[in-house]
Amino acid sequence: MAAARNALRNARRRTQDPAESLINLGNERLTGLFRWTLLIFAVILNNLNAAPGYDQGQVNAILAAWGVVCLSTLLLLFLHRTPGRAFSYTTTGVDMLVATMITYASGGYTSPLASLFFLVITVSALRFGAAGSILTAAIVAILYLTAGAVAPLQAGTYIATFGLDRVTILQRLFLFVVVAVLGSVMAKAVSAHQELITRRDLEAKLMTEVNMALANAIEAKDSYTRGHSERLAKLAGACAERMGLSRDEVSAVRLGAILHDVGKIGIPDRILRQSMALTEDEMAWMRRHPQIGADIIGPVEGLHHVAPLIRHHHEKWDGTGYPSGLKSEEIPLGSRIISVADAFEAMVADRIYRPSLGLNKALDELRTGRGSHFDPKVVDAFLDLIATDTVHLPLPTKEQGQRPLPARPDEAPAQTAA
Repeated sequence: MAAARNALRNARRRTQDPAESLINLGNERLTGLFRWTLLIFAVILNNLNAAPGYDQGQVNAILAAWGVVCLSTLLLLFLHRTPGRAFSYTTTGVDMLVATMITYASGGYTSPLASLFFLVITVSALRFGAAGSILTAAIVAILYLTAGAVAPLQAGTYIATFGLDRVTILQRLFLFVVVAVLGSVMAKAVSAHQELITRRDLEAKLMTEVNMALANAIEAKDSYTRGHSERLAKLAGACAERMGLSRDEVSAVRLGAILHDVGKIGIPDRILRQSMALTEDEMAWMRRHPQIGADIIGPVEGLHHVAPLIRHHHEKWDGTGYPSGLKSEEIPLGSRIISVADAFEAMVADRIYRPSLGLNKALDELRTGRGSHFDPKVVDAFLDLIATDTVHLPLPTKEQGQRPLPARPDEAPAQTAA
């Protein structure tokens, strides 16, 4: 038991919750959209001071409002534990906005084309790093000076007008260098965060595989329960999604389902493989496995929230379950979901003490236990799930129709195997 606990703890130290990667992915997509919107606005705002119909007060108000939005988003990402690419994308946008504001403060351009200089430098930093961004800045500076000296164009065109006064030239060249330096720093951050996200995705997958390996080790004691935890995780997770739980809550339910019987590692094999009715002492042993499982999982970093789901997955809606005799809403919702899915999966699977009851009979037993053994809302959601998604659910047997076979002597008809 101690070895199992230490293995889980060591694995978790190198991992994150699988849902966290999905959350990061969502944040990256949203912030990526925000980034490109920001760049478009930066180009537009960079030229408002030369556009008719806008006075300087209006331009300043727009710049200030957009700056608040950018800085607020950046602050939120700083507070995020693992910002990933989202942080880098927003940093890119903020860099561009800062460059735009500096350009505006120093006189501005009369053409959107001039703003592309900064985009070229920043993209070069992302692609080629510090050396690439500095080299690009030097090339842009040469083009800037050459175009300004050879082909000064009139204001109002869509090609930049370059003044040759020394102050303006120095301002622009300084700005190119600033953007190159910021871009190179940001490029390193992008690379580091991409590696972080990739590594954590791999570690999250490893964590799931470790949990599944532990569950399979328990199920190896009994060939009749092989694959039970994996099927249960899919059923319980699908039910949790059907009930509208959050992504983190669904992930917790899946993990709880995978590890729900891990406590059986502390139950003697002779009891687990017993095909006859259990004695009172044997039942007392069997009823210890939820608490043993919670004691194993509870100390594991990052799985504290799963331990209560494991501890209470044999509680009943009317308070007649174990180990704590909780009832109705006192039972964690995740445990109530696992309880229904566990009972269903056990009834449709062949067990050492009886063959499968069949899909129809199993569903009838859930309806019978609705409001007594099981949470009515969970049963309703589960029945709806089976009615609409049966083809995609991991059922261990084909539909066998009504088969009123006896349950295990030591358990009620609607109760799953201990």
